[in-house]
Amino acid sequence: MKDSYMIFVLLAVMITPFLPQLLKPKCPSCTKRKLETLESETATSQEEGKYITYFNCKACQGRFKREKSGPIEAL
Repeated sequence: MKDSYMIFVLLAVMITPFLPQLLKPKCPSCTKRKLETLESETATSQEEGKYITYFNCKACQGRFKREKSGPIEAL
């Protein structure tokens, strides 16, 4: 019983360095995990609650944006 827990802990420790690459968003046009975050801007006084993040794909050179945690849209 303790061996199965130890194997689970060992696998969790081994996968930890790969988590940033696995959690990186995919590019909507080329479906590669090459998106890099450019900058984020907060809401203006007219549009309260908006948080926009811009992305640039290294593979296809596309530019995208995401509002809050919504879908990634092309610019």
